[in-house]
Amino acid sequence: MPQFLQVALLAAFLTLTGCSSLTTSEQAPPPPVSSWSDHQQQIALLTHWELSGKIGIRSPQDNQSANLFWRQQDQEYAIEMTGPLGQGGARITGQPGNIQVSIAGEGDFQAGSPEALLQDTLGWSVPVEQFQWWVRGLPAPDSPFQQQMNNNRLNELMQDGWHVRYLRYKQHDIYTLPSKIRLSRDALSITLIIKEWTPLH
Repeated sequence: MPQFLQVALLAAFLTLTGCSSLTTSEQAPPPPVSSWSDHQQQIALLTHWELSGKIGIRSPQDNQSANLFWRQQDQEYAIEMTGPLGQGGARITGQPGNIQVSIAGEGDFQAGSPEALLQDTLGWSVPVEQFQWWVRGLPAPDSPFQQQMNNNRLNELMQDGWHVRYLRYKQHDIYTLPSKIRLSRDALSITLIIKEWTPLH
């Protein structure tokens, strides 16, 4: 990757993380929830939703950032990343057992393994099926995990080799949902800043 592009991406990522810290104190904390069990049951029923925000990826080889739009309908998902990432962006669509990545200017790529395809095409990877739970502030149901709580919500989650930290929550409609998440595994760090959640009915 050209040096000037690396510098631009790093600057965009630093702007992303820096701006988020400036707005933290301006946002009122979300209302308390009665219990973790009640909160978990309510959020688990939210299976149709959209979110928009920004994503920053930091690895030993690269630093990238992009605008993010994610639409989830049961097990089907469409994730669009636009901006500096991939010099035009990428679109990830799929369902369990099948995923397609479309990269601007490069074409479409398809596979049965989301993690392997993301690594091959984007140079980084997350477990997409677990991520759809983590992004809502829930542990994925099909593997062991450790968790730390704060105000009856997840504060930290360790699952499938990933460390997920919930840095901020915000009230959206009747739901209290994450608005800033940081995921890390080995030398990879992913910061997700969610500006808006929209439940779909």
